[in-house]
Amino acid sequence: MKEMPMGTDVAEDAPDWFRTAVAITPEHSSTTVDGARITFRSWGERGAPGLILVHGGAAHAGWWDHIAPRYAGSRRVVALDLSGHGDSDWRDTYRIATWADEVAAVADVAGAADDAVLVGHSLGGLVGIRASIAHPDLVRDLVLVDSRILDAAGLAEIQRNQPHEGIPRRNKTYPTLEAALDRFRLVPDHASLDYARAYVARQSAVRDGDGWRWKFDRGFADELRDLPPRPPKSVRLSVVHGEHGVMTPAMVEQVTGHLDEPARVVELPGAGHHVMLEEPLALMDVIDEVLAERSARSQNPVG
Repeated sequence: MKEMPMGTDVAEDAPDWFRTAVAITPEHSSTTVDGARITFRSWGERGAPGLILVHGGAAHAGWWDHIAPRYAGSRRVVALDLSGHGDSDWRDTYRIATWADEVAAVADVAGAADDAVLVGHSLGGLVGIRASIAHPDLVRDLVLVDSRILDAAGLAEIQRNQPHEGIPRRNKTYPTLEAALDRFRLVPDHASLDYARAYVARQSAVRDGDGWRWKFDRGFADELRDLPPRPPKSVRLSVVHGEHGVMTPAMVEQVTGHLDEPARVVELPGAGHHVMLEEPLALMDVIDEVLAERSARSQNPVG
């Protein structure tokens, strides 16, 4: 029997808006992409304009549970588990292009492909850039959330310094859920909201035999090579990054300097890398602006 998802308990200090959001149960569904079962969560009515939420590396769709319900009244919101993450299948090797195809397939199956906006955090932003290249009809409005824009040399350096170098890919198991949660760490760590961090932590562990393990393949980044260059110049781009995050001004310039329309760039003072766990309301303010502009453009097309 499949284990029910964790995360129903919310810390006592969580504000009402957070409690209300995570109490809304999404639809849980799956589809098959290139031989792998890809799971996803969705909110709102099928056929409404889409909002596609893509998590970062070693994360999962549940990182968006407190964000997605805000938009369910007017959008078909979908958050997927990329292969190698969450409840989706693992692959022998991973490619950003394959993840981009997973995004497109899920958006289509979930009924979220029309007039869509894609929001990608960290690795999810790189997947979003690749999707904007491979699936331009789907991704015309893209929001990057503190995505580290790397060249091949930078990626190779990260891969060489992975802490699990030479260790078998099977994740470490812990004897109890409590033991696993005690070891939950954000990388890089910063001043996340305790209640948000605790919520995603409880959804990040799964029973494995007699123990518990994290819900991601520790080898998901070991062989990545197909880094996307930058989005097409026609993409309407927004960039949200933390003052202390991993996205540097040079990276922002790299992805915004060539665009037909000036990008929206928002730096969140005091924030680090995991923006949705540190400044979720500020992030939602930016998404609100993007969606309002997208809606206005759809109602009053020019050219």
